[in-house]
Amino acid sequence: MGIEAVTPTYLKSGNMDIISTPPGFVSQTSFVLKNVRRDEDSSRSVSRQEQTTTEDMFLTNRPWIVHDHTIPNSEASKSKQPEVRLRRRLKVSETEVLEEAPVFNPTEEEFGDTLSYIASLRERAEPYGICCVVPPPSWKPPCLLKEMEIWDDSTFFPQVQLFDGIHTENPRIKKELDADSDDAAASEEVKFCKIERGPAHTLKSFKSFADSYKKSHFSMKDEVLGSKNPSPSPQLEELTVADVEKEYRQLVESPLVEIGVLYGNDIDTSTFGSGFPLSEPSESCKYSTSGWNLNNTPKLPGSLLSLEDCESICVPRLSVGMCLSSQFWKSEKERLYSLCYLHEGAPRVWYSVAGCHRSKFQATMKNLIPEMSGEQPKKSLDPVMIMSPYQLSMEGIPVTRCVQNPGQYVILFPGSYYSAFDCGFNCLEKANFAPLDWLPHGNVAVQLNKEKSKKSLISYDKLLLSASREAVKYLKEYALSKKNPTCYARWNDSCGKEGVFSNIVKSRVREESRRREFLSGSLESQRMNKSYDAVSKRECCVCHGDLYLSAVKCSCSADRYSCLSHMRKLCACPFDRKSFLYRYTIDELNILVEALEGKKLSSMFRWTGIEQKYCGYRAATTKSSQPEEEKGKETDEVTTPCNITRKDVAAGTREPRREKARSMAEILKVKEGSKDAMEPLKSCSKKSNRPCDDDSSDVGTTKKQKQG
Repeated sequence: MGIEAVTPTYLKSGNMDIISTPPGFVSQTSFVLKNVRRDEDSSRSVSRQEQTTTEDMFLTNRPWIVHDHTIPNSEASKSKQPEVRLRRRLKVSETEVLEEAPVFNPTEEEFGDTLSYIASLRERAEPYGICCVVPPPSWKPPCLLKEMEIWDDSTFFPQVQLFDGIHTENPRIKKELDADSDDAAASEEVKFCKIERGPAHTLKSFKSFADSYKKSHFSMKDEVLGSKNPSPSPQLEELTVADVEKEYRQLVESPLVEIGVLYGNDIDTSTFGSGFPLSEPSESCKYSTSGWNLNNTPKLPGSLLSLEDCESICVPRLSVGMCLSSQFWKSEKERLYSLCYLHEGAPRVWYSVAGCHRSKFQATMKNLIPEMSGEQPKKSLDPVMIMSPYQLSMEGIPVTRCVQNPGQYVILFPGSYYSAFDCGFNCLEKANFAPLDWLPHGNVAVQLNKEKSKKSLISYDKLLLSASREAVKYLKEYALSKKNPTCYARWNDSCGKEGVFSNIVKSRVREESRRREFLSGSLESQRMNKSYDAVSKRECCVCHGDLYLSAVKCSCSADRYSCLSHMRKLCACPFDRKSFLYRYTIDELNILVEALEGKKLSSMFRWTGIEQKYCGYRAATTKSSQPEEEKGKETDEVTTPCNITRKDVAAGTREPRREKARSMAEILKVKEGSKDAMEPLKSCSKKSNRPCDDDSSDVGTTKKQKQG
């Protein structure tokens, strides 16, 4: 188990128990060190055994301190030779027991809908951060990793994990502590695992190495562990998960000799190959189209990743482990859900700290080493700090244990930290997904990334607006023709005045409105064109924040943008050379909120009109003559302001709203039976109270059409 650390300089640890007396400091008299009794009711009281351990740690072999209230004679002093002892073991209670993660056994019917079943588990399993799902007996997907094309030919480069209890002397990691300091004990808890790049392997060669290593390791168990009382080791075929976990715990908490293992981590299945069959006509069609096939999970209906092109996180990743290989403490990027399937091999043991205890976990890590961030190492070759899950449990952090066997799934919930180790050779595949309840976690992840100036893998605002478009689409279709009842039910439950999704959108619009209120009115304002983020998403050059809704640019650079908060750091140019870019006005975004909260057809049609006009739909439906294209340009110039005041930027222009109201006049007249048809129509102009013309069926009409 480990987390990111600043790259240290490694030195082999010597015998810290033997400390000689500095010349000239030998005391001529002796004094007795007495044990001070503490109040038994005190919460910080320690046992006699703990006090003795502390004395042995720091005070052994100090000639000016007499132990056990006895004064040794001169002959005893002469015969006493310094004893070279093994490295001090970390004192972690062997009786410490971790809480087990819940295990679920779905029926065939429940197992049919992947995301719906996972959603049904969330309330019970999320407090643990992890859970295990045992598929029905009929679920036996073929493992394509066993095919010769992948097994013999596909290569990968595993990492070498060296466990040897390395101590670092880097002052950025740990300052040298005086031997008498109470903090010296905490410094002994800090251990590092050195990670290096290993040689190329195929699955066949890796399995051969892993099996040979496991056999030789446990056949020399007594020698490896430095046991003073040799005992017969269990046979390889008799090893249980508890036996391997005991070995791994010894390795993490008190390594005595150097042990090196290999771990194939984060292998891209698009190039290496997936263990699941891809979608193509074959006898395994049931498995190639299932939502439990990790090639399909990220893009399932109901996963927000299906709404946008997020290939960087939608491709499943493969892990190939061996006995004692470890996945160090980490948290999923963007706090996404993670679904893991163990294709074949030995079990994997997981440890998890739920997202609700995330802050306490990070505080504990930083308390041990202030510079530790508690995140996944940025580089695969960085050293990581080892931390036993049992040690975390003794620090008061609830840690959950989960054993995953071949053919079973493990679900990792948003925001949770997790680590794992393998009991032998195995192949595990993992994929991320983002159901609707991920949005609050995603928003927190975005804000933290901006504070740390870290790049986000996905555009949160783009996903949010895409989900809003999807919600309005299905709500409108069902209201008009009762289409797609399943999709309607999913969005209907999360929209409305008290709906979770509509409240998230409303909160985001308010946040954007407050940011725009502080924008200087002297900035030239214009709507984003289609080429703004056609190739890739735009990010702030200062904090790497997402710039999907708004941005600031300067004429001095064509590809450099900033968010509203860092517009002054964009460049040294005066404000008259900078421009404010926006995708929607605040008034238009409020129409979206109204459509989601009120579920009114009028607001839904108005938002659809905005999308058609400004988001590229008009270009797909207007492949006509050159004069009509010129009219389209004229429309953009009329409705898109070039110079918006501070009030207009925050509230939005009123011109697009009047156009949408005219379009609704025709729709409501045609749809006489709808509930919204009873609403009074607003006039298009203050000078006239006549209803809108019936000819304007296109929301994106030109100014000439409006007057006609």
